[in-house]
Amino acid sequence: MRLIPVKQATTLLKRICNDKSKYREIKLLTAKKDRSITVKNNGIELTLIENGYLHFSKNYSLKEISTCRHAVQATFRKEFPRSNRAYLMTVLE
Repeated sequence: MRLIPVKQATTLLKRICNDKSKYREIKLLTAKKDRSITVKNNGIELTLIENGYLHFSKNYSLKEISTCRHAVQATFRKEFPRSNRAYLMTVLE
């Protein structure tokens, strides 16, 4: 687990919304580690798991990249409203 700037985290979230992404799972946690976002990419669909303000899981088709990116960005802004840094855990292929 490493601490990264929020701008770098948003770039990684945009990249995982592609079906050819090298990342299979990205988990971002706040500094207090009380809120988190987990994004899983299995090559066909994207699973977004939100733990913090709300607790839910939702699946998105990777054929609609703009819908996936919008949902991930909206969730990120909701869970990390005033954060400058986030903890990152990744799973590669």
